[in-house]
Amino acid sequence: MKLQIEKWVDKVRPFDANAEDLFQEAVICYKVGAYKSAFLMSYLAFKTTIKNRIVNCQYRPDSYHGKEEEWQSNILSILSNDDKWESHLNKIIDGDPDPQSTSTTRAVIFFSNREEAKNEYTYWKNVRNKCAHAKKGTIDSSTVECFWSYIHDNMSKFYVRGGREYLVERFLEYYKYRDIEEPSRKLLLINDINIVFKDSAQEFFSVFLGKFYGINRHLITSGNVEFWRGIVDSPYENIQEGFVRSIMPNSDYFISFYEHFPKILSLATSIERRFIKDSFSKWMETWFEYTGSNKNFWNILCVLLKNYPTEIDLNKIARLDLSIIENVEMNEEMLGILKNKRIFNKFVLGSGSYFFDVDFDSIRRNNGRREKEIISWFEYVEWDKELIFAMNKAFRDLNRSIDALKKSMYGSWEYDRKKIYCELLVTYRERIDPAVIEELDLDDEFKALIIEGES
Repeated sequence: MKLQIEKWVDKVRPFDANAEDLFQEAVICYKVGAYKSAFLMSYLAFKTTIKNRIVNCQYRPDSYHGKEEEWQSNILSILSNDDKWESHLNKIIDGDPDPQSTSTTRAVIFFSNREEAKNEYTYWKNVRNKCAHAKKGTIDSSTVECFWSYIHDNMSKFYVRGGREYLVERFLEYYKYRDIEEPSRKLLLINDINIVFKDSAQEFFSVFLGKFYGINRHLITSGNVEFWRGIVDSPYENIQEGFVRSIMPNSDYFISFYEHFPKILSLATSIERRFIKDSFSKWMETWFEYTGSNKNFWNILCVLLKNYPTEIDLNKIARLDLSIIENVEMNEEMLGILKNKRIFNKFVLGSGSYFFDVDFDSIRRNNGRREKEIISWFEYVEWDKELIFAMNKAFRDLNRSIDALKKSMYGSWEYDRKKIYCELLVTYRERIDPAVIEELDLDDEFKALIIEGES
């Protein structure tokens, strides 16, 4: 039966290959009750991993920037010496953190809480010395288990330049080479981020996204969805929340990610209940300023209407250009939600109000594409009193204009607009409630089109 620490190591892979072999030997010793051996092998796996992280580092910390010869002599040559590397690693961990220092044991690992990290590291170094030199002190199962807990919580802090800076750069590097990287490397990085940025994952992702966007102008595409899924669906609440917090202030970020991961909206509202009213609703009102698709707009609007109807201003949203409906297919559930709130009527009478302005200048400004794009909206509207009243008034005013122009060579635009009205009424007359027709004082020709289908 596997221990919890074994399951964690299998999943996260915190050790490099050589160190992992050492750790597996430690587990074997632990299971047979050889606790001193288990501790020593675990400790060696821990120290070996830190050493290899430094030796294999492809960049240089500030304290050695532009000083490659010193890096080789002060760090690499000694860490490559089998007899000296362990004691020298202790000196490096305890080294001077001042980048301007001329000490031969300048720090290359920087901790957010240096004293605490050094004290914990020194404690386990002393335990190791007691164990290795047969000094007084009990080394039992609890000692090993406590050290494993220390590894679990602190392994991610031991990187060149310190965990925080390293992890941003390493995560960017992982993204660049994600097609050839081992998937376990991503899990390890996310685990490390969760630990190092325990209370400030938002800080990590804000920095990461800023650098990411500087390199990749499209944050999320069909080709990198799986990369982001590992973050959004992370098993760590801290990672999920930190990521969502980092994109909440930026409309383009949030809307782009929502299209692929709708769950971020519920996460955002659980973080800040006012998010929809203060931010998201306003983004919907100015949708075309962002990168969202028409399909995404309607999906979001349906979610808002279903779950947060009192927190959005539909009258302002319905001022968007009518092209918002282009290339969108709506299922029955969506149509039910939208029609229940008379969204299509609000758009037609709001953004499409020009369609009911029939003076010469208005028709001249809005003929052509704008006349055609509103036609599709009538497939979805409710033919209620407000809509019929608006169309009847326009129809009546249009007839007056046409009558006045009968003896002139003008009027073709007016005739074209009337033809559109007539075709709409004939097409959808079956959807108009007879009671509404009787209740309103309608133009005779207008009424005949509804009742008889002809003028």
